[in-house]
Amino acid sequence: MPVPKSTVENSPRKLLRDVVLEKMLAAIQDGTLQAGERLNDDELVAWLGVSRTPIREAIAKLVDYGLVEMEANRYTRVATPTAEQFDEALQVLFGFTELAARWAVPSLTDAEAAEVVQILERIRGYAESEDPRVSTEITAFVTFLVQHTDNTLFTTFFNTLAPRVQFLALATPDIVFWDLKNSVDPLRAAIDDRDGEAAAAALRSLARVSDHHLRTMRGSL
Repeated sequence: MPVPKSTVENSPRKLLRDVVLEKMLAAIQDGTLQAGERLNDDELVAWLGVSRTPIREAIAKLVDYGLVEMEANRYTRVATPTAEQFDEALQVLFGFTELAARWAVPSLTDAEAAEVVQILERIRGYAESEDPRVSTEITAFVTFLVQHTDNTLFTTFFNTLAPRVQFLALATPDIVFWDLKNSVDPLRAAIDDRDGEAAAAALRSLARVSDHHLRTMRGSL
């Protein structure tokens, strides 16, 4: 396991296990910790500069997220994502996004609407140029809607799902360039009208397009 020259510093506003979790999550998502790589306690202690307890607590959460696999007395390793797992997670993500739009869009302020429209325009630009940064903006869009539902339980569920979807997307980097640009205008119109149902309908349409795109690509392999 590569050991970056950095350690975790405890934050007065966060539990140490949460700081460790963020560090390990980022390492998995940026490829520092690679799919299938075994996680060794001593190496993690040396890298993160903390005791085993917060590391094990963070690993337990990563197992919940589906990013780490563990079998007692055999191995603890970064999970190896598959395209099928990504499809399943994506389906759930679309469901979350549709519900979030239905709840959040009607109550957006003018400033909030302008902010989410900027995210949509970045999505359009990245999709048109097939820039992989579109994935980050999609996450930003969904996160924005979820946070503006003002529903703590809904947000908690999403915070567990989002890291899994981002991780699984690493297994299928060629399918993030859907025809997103055609979905931006309907979503913008729905946001301008504060019409949650219209926004949800636009997202359902995008889900159908994405599903067709995925099936077509898989059939061509």
